[in-house]
Amino acid sequence: MRRALASILVLAGMAGSALASPKMLKGPYLQDLAPNSITVMWQMDEMIPGKLVVIGPGGEKSQDVNAAHVIEARIDGLEPSSRYRYRVEAAGQTWEGEFATAPPVGKDVPFGFVVFGDTRNNMEQHRRVIERMAQEVPDFVLGTGDMVDEGYRQEQWQQFFDVEDKLLRDNVYFPALGNHDRQGRGRTADAYRAFFSVPENGGETERYYAFTYATTRILVLDSNAYSFALTDQTAWIERELIAARQDPAIHHIFVVMHHPPFSISLHGGAIDLRERWTPLFEKYQVSAVFSGHDHVYERAEHNGIRYFVSGGGGAPLYPRRTHPNPIDLEAVKKFERVLHFLRVTVTGNRIEVTGVRADGTIVETTSWTEGPEPVGPEAPKRPQVAKSGAPTQPAISPPPVVTTRARISLLWFVIGSAGILLVVGLVLARILR
Repeated sequence: MRRALASILVLAGMAGSALASPKMLKGPYLQDLAPNSITVMWQMDEMIPGKLVVIGPGGEKSQDVNAAHVIEARIDGLEPSSRYRYRVEAAGQTWEGEFATAPPVGKDVPFGFVVFGDTRNNMEQHRRVIERMAQEVPDFVLGTGDMVDEGYRQEQWQQFFDVEDKLLRDNVYFPALGNHDRQGRGRTADAYRAFFSVPENGGETERYYAFTYATTRILVLDSNAYSFALTDQTAWIERELIAARQDPAIHHIFVVMHHPPFSISLHGGAIDLRERWTPLFEKYQVSAVFSGHDHVYERAEHNGIRYFVSGGGGAPLYPRRTHPNPIDLEAVKKFERVLHFLRVTVTGNRIEVTGVRADGTIVETTSWTEGPEPVGPEAPKRPQVAKSGAPTQPAISPPPVVTTRARISLLWFVIGSAGILLVVGLVLARILR
């Protein structure tokens, strides 16, 4: 009896020790990538201090981090285009990961990223997409929003980070704010702002921002209803687009936002966005726009700009609209109701976007070239590809076209001339007699 009681007490003590040991809830995960810095974030079930150690070119860098509800640790002084390992230390425990810094701004190097969104609260489908994405080796990840079903529910944020733990530990994630990510009557983004660290160049709210990777500028927008009509974000978008187009180091511009301007699925295209923002995308020749909101894959083209809907991250899939808006119907070139993500590669002035299903099969691949083709003795002599993707040939003047009316007029002219000559001949013949 005493032995049994002692065993119970030992087990209880072990359980108590296990419960007392701090637990990592979220992360560590990577944020705000730059050529010389990166931010590492994590959350534990207790507010305890920690330490971040980064190992790579130049040796080891470390910093002590004060206790906080969500810890945000930034490491500066890193080398561009370099691979590092890192570890988080707290309460005698260690968590490890790795990352690569961004190349110098303006350096024309090939790179790739993945795009996905609308994971919501279906963990199994979400996990299927993430497990396939984890087989990719992207330079960073873009999210199109709706990470959770209800932004005020902390357990759903926990589910999101649980599913994405391995992906986000080794890949920098740049999120866009979806309508479901907001919370409360004021539809605030407090949880979103607490869990993510984004570049602070889009206003105090951190709900929209921009960053540069190599030769590409990426704008991540807040397309939610209360925001997109505000003149401050629209004015900021145009300032960013002007600056990008005036910067010789920037060759491409991508836009990420939750609501699609064009869609033939359940929600359809956002008319307000189409009226306010797409003219700016066209004016400054944005390379492509990535959205979510409708839980499908779509590719659209309008006035030479490409739009991709990637909302197949795990949320219940949506059907095609029975009677879509004619503008949306004309714009959308490809539609598929499928769990998926996008693989995007940029090589010089060539861009390629591939829709990848959760089972690894390909929806489609679309590619295009911005600017002139490479020239030289080795370059193939091919027609340039216009922004719309249609090949363009040099203008050649067509041969003159002889219409039926012209032929009839010419015939009457000949008959009339012959008749006149006949009359003149008869008159001369009579005179000469």
